[in-house]
Amino acid sequence: MRAAYDEGRPIPEPLARQAAEAGDPRGMTVYGIVLGKRGAYAEAVHWLGKAAATGDIQAMVVLGTLHLDLGDVGEAERHFRRAADRGHAGARLGLQQLRARRNGSGH
Repeated sequence: MRAAYDEGRPIPEPLARQAAEAGDPRGMTVYGIVLGKRGAYAEAVHWLGKAAATGDIQAMVVLGTLHLDLGDVGEAERHFRRAADRGHAGARLGLQQLRARRNGSGH
């Protein structure tokens, strides 16, 4: 599970769920992503939130993106900021896009 996650290889949903339920942050993140793609947003937020609480930067970014997609800009910014503070370039870009959106430039 760990190697596949770190290398960005696909992880089967049953394995991700099992890992998530066992308390593995990587499993929580992957399972949250799967749930979000399926449209099970409340469950996705639950698992991604648990993973983000352990410090999983990828979970923070995905959670920020999910909140943004759901229209909760404040929560999106909070999660992007946490990941950006830890050096995640994608989260920094997300924060820039949020600022542009607020300033009306759209870029």
